[in-house]
Formats: sequence, C-alpha cells, structure tokens
Amino acid sequence: MAAMMSQLLVVLYTGLCAGRGNRMTDETLPKPSLSARPSWIMPPKSNVTLQCHTSTNDVNFALRKGNVPVEFPQSPDSTEGMARFLLTDLQASSSGPYTCEYYRREPPQRSSQPSDILLLLVTGEFPKPSLQAPQRGVVTAGETVTLQCQRPDNIFMPIKFALLKAGAAEPIRVQDPAGKETDFSLRSVTVSDAGNYSCVYFLMRAPFWASEPSNHLEITVKDKTERESPKMAETGVGTVELTLIVIFILLFILGVFLIYKYTQCGAAPNKMTKCSRSSKDPQEQRTSVQPGKESDDLSMAITSCSPALDKASQVSRAEEPHTVTYAELNTRALREGLSRQMEQPLETCVYSTLKA
Repeated sequence: MAAMMSQLLVVLYTGLCAGRGNRMTDETLPKPSLSARPSWIMPPKSNVTLQCHTSTNDVNFALRKGNVPVEFPQSPDSTEGMARFLLTDLQASSSGPYTCEYYRREPPQRSSQPSDILLLLVTGEFPKPSLQAPQRGVVTAGETVTLQCQRPDNIFMPIKFALLKAGAAEPIRVQDPAGKETDFSLRSVTVSDAGNYSCVYFLMRAPFWASEPSNHLEITVKDKTERESPKMAETGVGTVELTLIVIFILLFILGVFLIYKYTQCGAAPNKMTKCSRSSKDPQEQRTSVQPGKESDDLSMAITSCSPALDKASQVSRAEEPHTVTYAELNTRALREGLSRQMEQPLETCVYSTLKA
C-alpha cells in the first residue's frame, strides 16, 4: 500500500523534513513503521489507534501531523519498541499526513528518520459516490471483476478514489480518476475476494477531506468445482428438483405395476363364477340319479366346463386333502338322458365329492 501511495505523499514528505526541530538525526537508526487500526479511512466520531514500531530498545516515540508535533496520550498497552497513540472522536480536522519517529533516552538524544507517511482520512465531507459492477450476483473463481466508482458531477477539485472492503484494514486499491470515475479491476478473483465493497474519493491536498462511502456492493465468488452443468444452468433445474422428479417417476411406475398385478390376480376368480361347488351331501347327489340310468349317464355326465374352469379347479383341488376326488356333473344329462344331453349346450357345472 505504501508503494501505491508514494506518488501522492512524496510532496508531503519534503515538507515534513523541513520542520523536525533541532534534534540531530542518527542515520544509523532504522526507520520505524506507522500503521492505523482498524483503518486509515474512518467515519466521523470514531476512534483510531496509530501504532509506531521499531526494533530498537530504550527509546521514546514522537508523533507528528505534517511537520507539527502532536500530543496524543500513549495507550497503556504500549510495549518496548511499540507506541500506540489513541485518537478519539475523529473530526474532519483530524485528517492529514502523520509520521512517527523515536529518539534514544540516553544522551546524546539523536532521533531516527521519520516513518513513511500515513494519510488519515475522516469521511463524510463530500456526497457519496456510486459503485457499480457489470457482474452482479455470483461470479466464478478465476474471472475478472470490474467495479466502477463514480463521483457526483459537482466536484471539480483534484481527487483520488479508494476501494474499500468490509473487514479489511487497508483499502484494496487507490487510483486516479479517469474523468469523473475510475474502474477497479480485480483479476483472477478467488473465494477470499468475496465480500461487501464500497468506495470513497478524497482531496489530494489539505484539508484532505473525504466523501461518504458509497452503498455496499456484495460480490459472491463461486469455486469452479461448483459450476452447474450446461443443461441444468439452461433449464434452471437444480439437484433437489431433479431428485424430486426422479422419485415421482419411480412412484408412478410402481403404482402402474401394482394396479396391473391386482387386475391379473382378480381375473381367475371372476372366471370361476360360472361354476360352483355343490354343498350338497354326496348321498343327496346319488338319490337324484335314476336307478336305471345311473351307470350309463354318470360316465357321460362327468365332463369339463372349459379349459379355464379346469385350470381353476386344479388349483382348488391342490389345496384340498389328497383323499378327496372331484367330478363335474351335468344335471341336465342326468334328467333327460344321453340323447337329449348331446343336443343341449352345457350350462351349469356343479362340483360333487365322490367316494373312492
């Protein structure tokens, strides 16, 4: 981020070196680093901590805004080699370039070189910009996402744009405008690039005012392995919908099969309604046969109604004890004799039990 801001802060650095006071600078002392927590772009009335760090021990720290020393209380959790300056209730006047330096506690009190410039910005002094992205919604990992930040038309001062991401301590990008807008390109995005983005614009010179942040724009990045097949993407059918369709088809086929089997099982009993097993006692059957014709007519009367009835009767017989013998009697033949029986069609079949 320091490299991205170097062109903006080079002029500020020259002015800072001119007003550092009479303390001599020790070129052998390493330069400290200055950072802001949670970020160097903050909303008004918020708090920020500026941390100045060095690897040199037995030193005191000093904080400057521009070329003027500022007196901010150090945080109680400051440690050896680390000073934390707490800035509370930030206002627009808090914006500006900050540096820190340190000097040895023992004489001669020579100071270090100043740190790189940290530009603190307090937002809310200009109207918010707009942030747009052609790829709204979900994008696939590896693609390039372009976020366009555009300032209002009534701003004519020299400005820069900064792209912010929720949860990030530093701006993602800082760029010059192209007219009244700029395009932030996020190349080869990964899942870690997903999140809520916003942008601000700010003055490049004093008083370093910054605009309100734009509305958040959510970017969702999907891994390549989660890409849906082309057919599913075209029809909009997901995995859950496809599973429900398959289950419905299977249930329909099962229902048709059960109906078919039920119909087939009920066909044989329906065919047997034309015939009935006699419940009469075998003695009663024998008394109905004329004595003179018993032996002749009985042989002619034992016949079968139809092949279907024969098959059904075989099934019934298989269920009875092996000591029972079945015969099919034609009652019309017993009453009218053999000659008349040959002329008439068979009508009714009665099962009777004959003793062996």
